Amino acid sequence: MPQRNTKSKKINCILAGQESKSCVLTEGNRLRKIWVILCVLILCTSILIIHISLESIKLAVETPNGNFLTEITNSTIQRGIPYAQDSNPHHLMNAYVPEGDGPFPAIVYIHGGGWTSGSRENYNIVGSFYAKRGIAGFSIDYTLTTQNNTSWPQAIQDVILAICHIRENSAQYRINPEKVAVMGDSAGGHLAALVGTLSGNESFLARIENNLTISSRVCLVIDYYGPTDFQFIGEHGSNFNPYGLVEKFLGDATYEMNQSRWKEASPATYITADDPVFVIAHGTRDSTVPIAISESFISKLDEAGVETYFVEIDGGIHGFSDEENIRVRYVLDPLLKQMFNLH
Repeated sequence: MPQRNTKSKKINCILAGQESKSCVLTEGNRLRKIWVILCVLILCTSILIIHISLESIKLAVETPNGNFLTEITNSTIQRGIPYAQDSNPHHLMNAYVPEGDGPFPAIVYIHGGGWTSGSRENYNIVGSFYAKRGIAGFSIDYTLTTQNNTSWPQAIQDVILAICHIRENSAQYRINPEKVAVMGDSAGGHLAALVGTLSGNESFLARIENNLTISSRVCLVIDYYGPTDFQFIGEHGSNFNPYGLVEKFLGDATYEMNQSRWKEASPATYITADDPVFVIAHGTRDSTVPIAISESFISKLDEAGVETYFVEIDGGIHGFSDEENIRVRYVLDPLLKQMFNLH
């Protein structure tokens, strides 16, 4: 994997290719000013905190020269594809495939739902959206926690199994196995982040991958308000959300009685300098997974020198509106263009 420069950097205003907070976007015959406020947390850091004004998003339109990826092809959805050779009903995925020969970059989508609910169908709109922009997608089911059964570590085993299956069958799916990203929201964001930080952790992966020889490493992690630092949650006690959900996910293991289990399941535990690029989006008014959890995780990514983009949604709660999702795309799409060589 090529070495990255993890020192402080600016995201220039890509809409007009100018190094300025004021950029001009052509919309039909009109010129609109786009204002983007970029705040760097600390000089000489790998973290870039990005605040995007609502006005700029309302004025932005999809244009080949703009921030946003544009629709370039049709796509098809293939539902209920097994990603393992067994009868487990959770080992299924939907594929969102662009028309054309490829090979296409790919995103593996991991649904949220507190590790207890949710479905691969949750990402049908997003998967189709990006497939029409030249990015294949795979939305996966995984083992969920029930009243009688925990889903740790089965959930992360399933996610890794799916990624390995997709990569092993890259020719069939017409994807580039070197350009695979992962995206998740809430509990899915936790699992996506865990995939990212486990990359290269041979001792852990050897235990859960069942002797798979295909790599589960990804090039990009996109985490929407995931609970990514279990130790931070545990240290804040049982009245701090989402302590109860984490406890249930780990088999009713309290932090006080089983800190090692909480640490084992936490993405923050495995952070190293060679982790993939992270994009983290979180709302300031999220009471289900408070933004302080992402801030703690980001500080640890920063300490390790991991390239990270933090999109802070002022007033955002748990689950973004369409407008707030567009704000995230304002940052995410240019990064996808760059990493996936899209136009």
